[in-house]
Amino acid sequence: MWIRKKWESKSFLFSVRIAIGILLFSFVQHGMSQNSINGIVRSQEGGVSYANVIVFKSMDSTLVKGSISNDRGYFEINNLPDGKFFVEASMMGYINVRSDDFDLSNKMVYHLGDLVLSEQIILDEVVVNVEKPLYEQKVDRMVINVESSILSAGSTALEVLERSPGIVVDRQSNTISLVGKSGVTVMINGKISYLPQESIVQLLEGTSSDNIETIELITTPPANLDAEGNAGYINIVLKERTDQGLNGSYSLSAGYGNGSTTNNNINFNYRKGRLNLFGNYSFLYRTQGQVFTFSRQYENLDGDQFFVLSVSDRDPIQRNHNVRIGLDYQISDNTVAGVLLSGYDNKWTMDAITDSEALINEEPFGFVRVFNDERNQWSNLGLNLNVKHNFKDDGFISADYDYLHYDNDNPTNYFNEYYDADGSFLYDEVLKSDKDTPIDIQVFALDYSNQLTDRLKLDFGIKGAFSRFENDVSVEVWEDDEFVEDPTLTDKSDLKERILAAYSSADYKFSEKLNGKLGLRYEHTTSDLVTEKEGTVVDRKFGELFPSAFLNYKVNDTLSFNASYSRRISRPSFNQMAPFVIFFDPNTFFAGNPAIQPSISNTFGLGTNYKSYVISAQYTREEGTISRVAEFDEELERVVFIAENFDNVNTFSLTLGIPFRITNWWKTQNTFILVNRYVKRETEESVLETNQFSYTFNHTSSFSLADTWTGEINFNYFSERVFGPNTVSPNYGVNIGVQKKFDDKWGTLRFNINDLFDSFIFAIEANIQDQNVITNNNLDFSNRTFLLTYTRRFGNKKLESSRNRKTGAEEERRRVN
Repeated sequence: MWIRKKWESKSFLFSVRIAIGILLFSFVQHGMSQNSINGIVRSQEGGVSYANVIVFKSMDSTLVKGSISNDRGYFEINNLPDGKFFVEASMMGYINVRSDDFDLSNKMVYHLGDLVLSEQIILDEVVVNVEKPLYEQKVDRMVINVESSILSAGSTALEVLERSPGIVVDRQSNTISLVGKSGVTVMINGKISYLPQESIVQLLEGTSSDNIETIELITTPPANLDAEGNAGYINIVLKERTDQGLNGSYSLSAGYGNGSTTNNNINFNYRKGRLNLFGNYSFLYRTQGQVFTFSRQYENLDGDQFFVLSVSDRDPIQRNHNVRIGLDYQISDNTVAGVLLSGYDNKWTMDAITDSEALINEEPFGFVRVFNDERNQWSNLGLNLNVKHNFKDDGFISADYDYLHYDNDNPTNYFNEYYDADGSFLYDEVLKSDKDTPIDIQVFALDYSNQLTDRLKLDFGIKGAFSRFENDVSVEVWEDDEFVEDPTLTDKSDLKERILAAYSSADYKFSEKLNGKLGLRYEHTTSDLVTEKEGTVVDRKFGELFPSAFLNYKVNDTLSFNASYSRRISRPSFNQMAPFVIFFDPNTFFAGNPAIQPSISNTFGLGTNYKSYVISAQYTREEGTISRVAEFDEELERVVFIAENFDNVNTFSLTLGIPFRITNWWKTQNTFILVNRYVKRETEESVLETNQFSYTFNHTSSFSLADTWTGEINFNYFSERVFGPNTVSPNYGVNIGVQKKFDDKWGTLRFNINDLFDSFIFAIEANIQDQNVITNNNLDFSNRTFLLTYTRRFGNKKLESSRNRKTGAEEERRRVN
């Protein structure tokens, strides 16, 4: 079984001592680097910021190494071999300057002095636009260039993910899977979000895609990332364009599809001298109706055949505010400190009318009409403090502190009317449920990286995450002119969790063609879950080692091969552990399971890249897979969804990425993913085993219609897929868009039609064989939507990018469940 052996806390302290010892050793090694050079790039006005400085061999002018000057023109280049060299400095608008030849030997430091650039006469400015492909496959991740997609305009981050290869978003259970595996960890700018899954989906739905530069799908994460998440990571990289002066962009969108929608945002960057200020704000408002159908058929204790059909007409309103603002200060040439504030207020409200009709032995039995209103509101405030010191071009040490506060308020009111088989009114019922969840998280992280030689790079780090989750759930029924609490559905829980981690990794260049990376991470987890009614229900302490390995062989500039291995963990979320229930409707509940255990997975990968063509295979064996299953309470005739551990789930996936150009004005990107999943779940009554193939196909066509006109078509198809007792029917979606680019002054206008055939519907069947119960759910979250988006940039366009700000608390944002 997957029950973890307990590790004493002294094991972790021993691992930390080792990591700190190696860290100190690396500091000593830092002082033993090879030759280095330094100097200043100047013009008549003074130091030239961000000039290119390249070192060449004197003998054959072979490029050796390069760097850029800082904001005062100073540069330093380390780890140079012995020999004879010269340096060339360049900057747009200036004539290149070359130094005299010089010799380096015996770990010397050579001072070049000033390299003076002279201005050149510029007749006309030449602007070169390099268009990035929509999908780029790298050694350990696929990169989606959101800016390159017309269809991303006016969309949300969640909608972009739904159109991405290998991504499946299950809006019923609010989960995201990657290449056939659940347990995805979401990062923002390389930092884990530490949110619960249902809140992650809501956050992504409130994040404007116009604020996103790229999305990275990381299926084999390295050791410096948390071991949480068996499927890997989704890293959302936000736009940050900062340097001297002010620049930014804004976008406005409006659309209609069974209701209105608007998604607007603005981002800005301002830098002067050593100060850099940046931020973004987005606002989403959506009122698009939805229709859900639910059916349930079963046999009761008396042998009668029941069939219940429910149709829910829902009128949801979603309103999201999302803001992020940061400040960086360059303390010295090599040290920068920053503060980052982020927050959001996402409010989802709904009024719904649900009609439920019951048949007994195919004869009408009764009818229930449910009027309900619900509010699900998540608010967040986050603070990150960061200091980073660069020892040289290829070495740094950074420290992060994060504080995250979340609050979830989820009240729901029900008014139920009951009728007999003839439609005569019987009685009514009023009840309400509420869930209040405040969450506080603190994270400390220290990371160190050092390029010891041209071949060897070492990374080390330590991290501590301290979380406290509270959950207050109540259900009350109106009786005798007052609300009376239902004690069976009401409870209050408190979870305290501590995760301490240390990691180390080594990158080694065996030859010009062969590179490898080894990593090892240790995590020690302490979880204490206490409820008012049952006291301590979880008291868990365990430690695990998580190794990882990567190997890449580059045959030539167009062909390469890679192999990878990683070990991962998926810890149960708060709602999956807590022994209370969440009221969904009068006969459906979501319940926790204090006995739920973490799952462990081992993943092996092989792949090859030829030009832009990609073939990759991956095999994952996961023990103790956490999944939500439906159980039927025969006595109360209710369906309860509860989290359980499956014995094991083995997943094999094969990915083919095939881009090709049909004509000069029509190019395509095609991704085919084949998944085989073996699932084993053993209960006291039976053993469930399934083995099924499924596949997904993603096609994108891009058209150059004229000099300033472009178009795009996206098609997604998902075959039938089975997980345990749940079967998801095939579904597909088609999206089209056209774009008109004006000059730099007037921006870009896009028109999109999302879900063109209104076909993106989730149909899920659950067959509980040992209880002879079958449920069918049809969920239509998507609507055919016509969307118009206008985007425009402002300010200085000749700016460089700022440092990619990351916090130390991305994993904790994911698990706020």
